[in-house]
Amino acid sequence: MTDKYTFVDTNRRFISYLEKFEEKKKYVVALDTEANSNRHAYGFQLSLVQINDVSDIILVDALQINNRTLRRFFENRNILKVMYDAPHDIYLLKNANGIDLKSVLDLRPGVELLSFEKKDLHSVIRAELGVKLEKKRKFQTHNWLRRPIDPEALNYAANDVRYLLRLKDIILSKLHKKKQMDSFILENLRIQNKDYSEVPEERYKKVKGFNQLVDSEKKLFQRLYSVRDKYAQLVNMASHNLINNQLLLRMAKHELTPGELRFPKRINREIIPDIVRELDREFKATPEVSLVDERL
Repeated sequence: MTDKYTFVDTNRRFISYLEKFEEKKKYVVALDTEANSNRHAYGFQLSLVQINDVSDIILVDALQINNRTLRRFFENRNILKVMYDAPHDIYLLKNANGIDLKSVLDLRPGVELLSFEKKDLHSVIRAELGVKLEKKRKFQTHNWLRRPIDPEALNYAANDVRYLLRLKDIILSKLHKKKQMDSFILENLRIQNKDYSEVPEERYKKVKGFNQLVDSEKKLFQRLYSVRDKYAQLVNMASHNLINNQLLLRMAKHELTPGELRFPKRINREIIPDIVRELDREFKATPEVSLVDERL
């Protein structure tokens, strides 16, 4: 069965929706987003915005909406945005669109405080509302940049906001009875006030295994990472799909040479010699001399 929702795929239609919404002065919505997070293409791209305003579920094709209009919605302090596990969405909006998400109520801290056995949204909805939503693993890695969007994917996305407002009332009531509202409010303030800004040039520091490298290896890894990032952007491919992080780490430790790399079949073979050449130049660069053996 197809769930009901309204699909908005033009900037003009979204502006029209926002105008009517603001006129009605309904200031509480359920909110979720779908995006590419350096998986199917290079970088981060907001793809879909799901809004439940009680009257309707609105699915917004974010690729068709300009940033000014998106900001008008996300940064409106007068709209309470009920979400589940909001930090990833806040991070994405900040670093992909330069948008500061305002007035968020994240239900996930409430679920943590109430010690639910299973804390994913679908499990909580089933436990509290008796609604069993089919978990589609394929949508956890779905390419939300592909157009047109698969109707089944849209139905899946709509369900992420369909029950949030009902769930809000239940979670808040339980927190109040258990006298945990103060802790819940504090955790939401922490989520809201955290700085989610990221310096793109320092993303290499977050790679698992980077901190285990010695200083000279870290410097080499940074240079190799920059070369990979340059070409990943050029071919519009997720960086780790072009060259896996673990392979970069092995090269930084001189366990692997650039000439031994194998590249995905879907990239233009003509560009591979250029990638290998630049990696090799960094790989063979004279390391800085240290007066102390770093491994001692």
